[in-house]
Amino acid sequence: MLDNRYALLFIRGERPVMDLKYDILKHPDVRLTTDGQADPYIHGEPWDAGQSIELVYDPELIKEAAESSKLIELSDTDYVLLSEADVEKEVAE
Repeated sequence: MLDNRYALLFIRGERPVMDLKYDILKHPDVRLTTDGQADPYIHGEPWDAGQSIELVYDPELIKEAAESSKLIELSDTDYVLLSEADVEKEVAE
């Protein structure tokens, strides 16, 4: 029987190690966890983002933007359609 104060660590490619267990509640950053009374981490929320973006569907704003925008028409000679090989060749040069 192994004393409850010890843990066996198995690391691939290394010999097994017997070590004392660590009380995570004594860690200095436990305050950042739910065990330390912090709010739970919710995956996908921008908790440290300086700014956020909100998408709003407003038909009036869309209509106003469409009326104030300029339509640019291109002829077939105003652009060149490159294949992937052509792009790689251009980048290499």
